[in-house]
Amino acid sequence: MNTLRSIIVPVLEQMPLSHLRSQLLPAFSGHSDCFDLIELGFRRLTSRRHAPDVLRQFFQSWSQTNNSAMTVAGISNRLTLLAHQQKPIGDRAALFRALTSLHRIIDEDLAVTQRILHSQLFYTMATGIVGDDDWLSHRYLHPSAKAFKAWKDERSLRDADPMVALLTTLVHEIYTHGEVEFILPLFKRWLEEDYGIASRKAAHILGWISVHCGPTEKNHFFHARDAVGHYADALAVRVEDYDLGDIVAEYLAKKAGVLNALFPDIHAGNALGERALSAA
Repeated sequence: MNTLRSIIVPVLEQMPLSHLRSQLLPAFSGHSDCFDLIELGFRRLTSRRHAPDVLRQFFQSWSQTNNSAMTVAGISNRLTLLAHQQKPIGDRAALFRALTSLHRIIDEDLAVTQRILHSQLFYTMATGIVGDDDWLSHRYLHPSAKAFKAWKDERSLRDADPMVALLTTLVHEIYTHGEVEFILPLFKRWLEEDYGIASRKAAHILGWISVHCGPTEKNHFFHARDAVGHYADALAVRVEDYDLGDIVAEYLAKKAGVLNALFPDIHAGNALGERALSAA
């Protein structure tokens, strides 16, 4: 059976030799405690039927960790603000190329190249599984998910260095590729066997997951990589001065914290959770 790392690492291996590849490969090849917690969380979610309030908390909290179109749009705003405020930009054409790459990450999300907003697909999925849309209420937002989003927003929208935002997006996109590929068969089996939903209807409900599978998120990752390179050219920034290992470690620890909090693994004990969460 696939694991998150078995999905993510081959994509990283396709990258040409570079600082990004040399940083991302060992970072995503490690952190077994975090990956174990994330995978166990999704397996526990899809192991049986759950009470509606459990599902409401899951979908409200999970949505805060993976819906990033507005964040990417915000990063684009940050880059155009450099020009608007007449900041020194060595290569304006390269800055435009960085923006072009960023926008390709969110074309599908914003229904530019598809017919439906991805936020609507997520609504259809969550509401179809929960049975109502009460999951939209922030009273179901777990503190760990709120903390994850606050950390990611801080890195992407408030850190003084836009390169930090671009590198955080790069990490998010390759992780998300692994997550959607990993969970699709779990969710499909869950809906069909535990909830008795017909295969065609289950496929419709799970449209948000399936539309991100295949080349979608993988291409988003490569667009994010290109945005990093173009921004570096535009502002004469050295990508080699940045440590992506720390970003990956924080990202995975906080994501693991969310899944562990929502579905703690009572069989493996608390040791895994304590080790991963200590890094959050």
